[in-house]
Amino acid sequence: MHPNEKVLRVALDAIARGDRDAFARVVAEDVIVHFPGRSPLSGELRGRGVLAARIAELTGGSLKIEPHDVLASDDHAVGIYLMRVDCPGKSIEWRQVNVYHIRAGKIVEVWQNPFEQDAVDEFFSQASRPSRD
Repeated sequence: MHPNEKVLRVALDAIARGDRDAFARVVAEDVIVHFPGRSPLSGELRGRGVLAARIAELTGGSLKIEPHDVLASDDHAVGIYLMRVDCPGKSIEWRQVNVYHIRAGKIVEVWQNPFEQDAVDEFFSQASRPSRD
């Protein structure tokens, strides 16, 4: 297994287990994440803590990532996933490809690319609105 594949698999396992310490070991504190689209998640997020907080806020901690494949080279890794979020009263599932820049054993930058961008934008735009119960 390529070392950068291992880095990405450790990060994915840490997310699945909610292990913040393991996540911190392989994700740079100043990581930059680029997310396309027009939802509240879209744009550029900077910082490991900011990223974790924003995803938790919009998903209620329900984000599930099912890896389909991981590919790696000396500078990058690519993950192909099935993503799922279950929030009260609604859920979404989509396929996504992420490209990771890895330096010195840490993920330093991520480009997220959902296949169903319009559906993802709609879901996260609704998820950011307060409930009207």
